[in-house]
Amino acid sequence: MPPAPLKTRVDLGQTHPLRDRSLVPSGMATILPAAAKQVRALEAQLLGRLTSRGYDEIILPTFEYLDVLTPGLEPELIEKCYKFADRTTGRILLLRPDATAQIARTVAMGMMGAQLPLRLAYRTSVFRYEPEHAGRDREIFQVGAEHIGADDAGADSEMLILMIECLKQVGLRSFKISLGHVGFFKGLLIRAGLSPAGQKRAEQAAARKDLPRLQEILSSERVTSRYATSILEAPELCGQVEVLARGRALAKGDRAAVQALDRLTMVYETLCKAGHQDAFLLDLGEFRGFDYYDGVVFDVFADGVGVELGGGGRYDHLIGRFGRNIPSTGFALNVDRLFRGLQAQSPDGAAGGTDASKRIRKGSKRTS
Repeated sequence: MPPAPLKTRVDLGQTHPLRDRSLVPSGMATILPAAAKQVRALEAQLLGRLTSRGYDEIILPTFEYLDVLTPGLEPELIEKCYKFADRTTGRILLLRPDATAQIARTVAMGMMGAQLPLRLAYRTSVFRYEPEHAGRDREIFQVGAEHIGADDAGADSEMLILMIECLKQVGLRSFKISLGHVGFFKGLLIRAGLSPAGQKRAEQAAARKDLPRLQEILSSERVTSRYATSILEAPELCGQVEVLARGRALAKGDRAAVQALDRLTMVYETLCKAGHQDAFLLDLGEFRGFDYYDGVVFDVFADGVGVELGGGGRYDHLIGRFGRNIPSTGFALNVDRLFRGLQAQSPDGAAGGTDASKRIRKGSKRTS
């Protein structure tokens, strides 16, 4: 027999059964009415900009079959998924952990038809387990866009310019976009002869700019000093156009690394011609958090928020995990972090007059 439900009525002189128990799961949020209006308005502005540029909205299912979506997910992300059994079939379901993988699966199954390119937009939540001590959200509100079916610098530039337009649309005045190409650093690692596992560890260390750890990995992989020197310098190559010249010197004729720099150069030149040079910082050690990125990648940062507001990049082989390869690129913005960025840049410290106290987050407890 299941236990009797806890009573919510409190009698004087009695202990409330929920007084010391978390009422909101860690990493989740209750958004109260005043803040909810601002958040929905923010989402509407972002989605409105995307649809005005020809990106059609797609609404994705909240949960998927684990075995169907697994090809598009990295093992580390699968570990963070919330899973449960389908009562009808017994198959394992998971709450949506990544919108891009869902869109890749949708396109590969032919649900969007055969005409390319596709331009898709979405606003959704993704769910990922994070340790309670990490202080990260487990439900992440996102607005994003995907450009599917074009493999050229023009498509890469289109996504970056579109993201800039979105940020300006909602009133974010100051931000910086870190722009790189994963193929450059990967090319250096492959040339040096690292094992696949060693490459993965080295990429993770480079993404964190953890040079001591990167040096340890290179030593354990017995990388010669000639190649190790170039690899250790790459994550610190950040700046403007001079970074590209130094990158070519490090590549020293390596075909994969040089091709990555060629594409990055074309994208950067397009952005500069469009008047966006001041918004970008070239970073040849730039990596995103998902292994499916294989081309130009980027993250956006703003003062007052200690983590990226969003980002994206090219993923030419992700759809191929579900069917045939289709070149694609996209980005997503974290609505909560963008909201915080707007608060930080607002004269009164609040976006639209709504401060962060309007939200109940991360295990709030009853106090009366």
